[in-house]
Amino acid sequence: MANQHTKAQFEELLQAINHDLRTPLANIRSATAILLQDLSDPLTDDQRAFVEIIDQATTRLLDQSNRLMLFNHVAFVQTELKPIQLSELLANSKKDLKNSYDIDTIELITDGDPLLNCHTHTLAATLALLAAGDTKHQPDAPSEKSPAIHCRTIGDRLCFTIHSLMPAEESSASMVNLTAEIVQLHGGRLEIAESDGRTQFSFCLPLASPID
Repeated sequence: MANQHTKAQFEELLQAINHDLRTPLANIRSATAILLQDLSDPLTDDQRAFVEIIDQATTRLLDQSNRLMLFNHVAFVQTELKPIQLSELLANSKKDLKNSYDIDTIELITDGDPLLNCHTHTLAATLALLAAGDTKHQPDAPSEKSPAIHCRTIGDRLCFTIHSLMPAEESSASMVNLTAEIVQLHGGRLEIAESDGRTQFSFCLPLASPID
């Protein structure tokens, strides 16, 4: 009983830390985005460099906040998977990419809109993390390439291929281990390959039965 109580307290603490991190970080992200726009009173080079450092640090902290949420799910959450349309899952991932990683453009290719069983926010955050890659290894200059998520139905499974922004030679073990755990909890196995110098992730998940 004591162990269960301790686990519940730790889970509550992780959720509180995650929430308390994300709100101020989102506000900082909004402020730096405004400052970096071409305004009538532009920043000096030194000011712009300083604001860009703040913006990059904010992205890194939002990434860590996402990982904290995913770790909390792996360690404590035991709720059942629920059916969701693929389109809704991808919409959540696209929102996470914008809010957490400041990535506006992503290539989404699907062959339909099937149902799959998942924890929506957890799997959406996992897709966003795999697409963005480890922010610690991202170059300072914005990438000319966009991440991509391709989905296709094969038999009774939905298969994802994620073309990440992360260079193939800089794959993060901690990120891979965490996301592999999430994929496994959803009934899949994460595989890693190289494509055009970037890391490519893939996995297949069981489709959900149609809702009557």
